[in-house]
Amino acid sequence: MDEIKLWRTDAEHGLQSLDTVAQLETELQLEDILTAHPELLETDLQLVGRQTPAAGGWLDLLGVDRDGRLVIYELKRGALGRDAVTQVLDYASALTEMDLDALAQHISARSGEGGVPQISDFTEWYENRFSDLQQLLPPRMVLVGLGIDETTLRIARFINDGPHDIEVITFYSFRDSEGTLLARQLPVQRDEPSARRTTSTRLSIEQRRQQLEQHLDDCGLRTRFEAVRDTLREQMPTGTFEDARRYGVSLQLDVRGPTGIRGPRPYFGVFAAYRSTGVVEISLGTITEKQHKADYAKLASRVQLSDWQHGGRAIVIESDDQWEQIKPHIREFAAAVHKTWQTYRNTPLPSE
Repeated sequence: MDEIKLWRTDAEHGLQSLDTVAQLETELQLEDILTAHPELLETDLQLVGRQTPAAGGWLDLLGVDRDGRLVIYELKRGALGRDAVTQVLDYASALTEMDLDALAQHISARSGEGGVPQISDFTEWYENRFSDLQQLLPPRMVLVGLGIDETTLRIARFINDGPHDIEVITFYSFRDSEGTLLARQLPVQRDEPSARRTTSTRLSIEQRRQQLEQHLDDCGLRTRFEAVRDTLREQMPTGTFEDARRYGVSLQLDVRGPTGIRGPRPYFGVFAAYRSTGVVEISLGTITEKQHKADYAKLASRVQLSDWQHGGRAIVIESDDQWEQIKPHIREFAAAVHKTWQTYRNTPLPSE
């Protein structure tokens, strides 16, 4: 990008070139300025997080726009490069993968820091201003820096021409006798909402449950599926989160990740006719093997395990008789997982 210059002209002094403020000075001030004045980023923006932890790093600024969509702002010291695009895409994909309730809790738990308003209950705050949390995703992505190189600009324009919203804002600082001037440039902007798909394709929790209920009726595996799921739930803590999917459920427990961030992790999945008709499968999350090695090895010696396409291993249950035979081992393993989880759930897990 060409350097931006600024001149002042008046009758007394004629044409005067304004000095560019040192880049380092602007870097140190920019995030504070934008936090105090989010209108510099866009009108009616409401910031809900600053330096919010997420998979892969820390979100510089997190906001909700006038349409109720989540906005991720990635600020870079100096000119924006290709690494900024990769980073903001990583953050966006991580937030999109989160369950909406977990995402709302994540935002609530970390609001009120760095000059951002405190929000004790994000779900209530959001629904009072907009509607269902479904409007929150997919997030918009915005790169903010002190300039941008041509390659990064080309990549951002290419992405923005597709189904995803990525924008670029660049700031430049100048100084005159009266103080510091801040210039904003928008080399990549999003279309108006009417010209772009702005609604999320994610189904609501209730819609996912209804979809699962219909699937269980269609495949005729409701009785076996519910027997397996209920056996696992009986051995797990009361706070186990059950995330409904199209073909089954994911049973998740709350833990602290390697960076200390608390969030739900899938321990068991129960799926009906997912990979093969007529069978119910129990998927074992990778955390069950890594954190429960002795109990996992005991289970593997008693029950046949197969590879699971999304990582980890799975138990294939082809008949009701087979389920009755292995049920005691499943119950014992789930109870052992619960007991061990109690000892490490508040301690950050080792890096994977």
